[in-house]
Amino acid sequence: MSLYEYWCEQYDPQPVGNIDLNTEHVAQRSEWVVFFKLIAATLMSAGLFWLPFHFLPLTGWQSVVIAAGIALLYVGISFFLVPHANTDNLGWMGGMIDDPFHISDDWNRSLMFWNAALGPGRFIAGTMLDVACLLGVTKSDPIPMSDEYYRQQMGYAEDYTTANATMTELPSEHEQLTTAGMTREEEHQQRYGLSSAKFLINDDE
Repeated sequence: MSLYEYWCEQYDPQPVGNIDLNTEHVAQRSEWVVFFKLIAATLMSAGLFWLPFHFLPLTGWQSVVIAAGIALLYVGISFFLVPHANTDNLGWMGGMIDDPFHISDDWNRSLMFWNAALGPGRFIAGTMLDVACLLGVTKSDPIPMSDEYYRQQMGYAEDYTTANATMTELPSEHEQLTTAGMTREEEHQQRYGLSSAKFLINDDE
């Protein structure tokens, strides 16, 4: 990184990734998968605890508490903060050579590094949530569906949108009884003062 790269970036900005705040987790349903993930997460947690415990210049219970606190802090940060690099801008030759005219490729490579560095902690946190969901302590977030997948499953057209859709309350039991003998035109006339009604969804916006 250099001031020259930063200066050139102002005149020719390139895409940069971001850091997402993660608050959701879709739990694993298979008990066997959770079992094997738990074994791997236990070994990884032991390694995370051993690193600060071994290198801290402390002894006794203080080193145990501080090492456990560092490991838990790392797992929490790994779950909530998810770096995403823009892989289209990593430098020259796919990131093997630094772009001397832009600083954004340095930021993207840094985001890739932190994404990999936080990966083990994210795996441990996800495994802990999988076990909690399996034991009934908490519930999993729903599986997200894209608009395209929803249109395919529901059979809607490509230009389907719910931007102009409205929701009204169902009539009460008393209203249903009083309007039971009426035609639709008479019911609309009584309820809305209209001789007819038209319901529109997606009026070409």
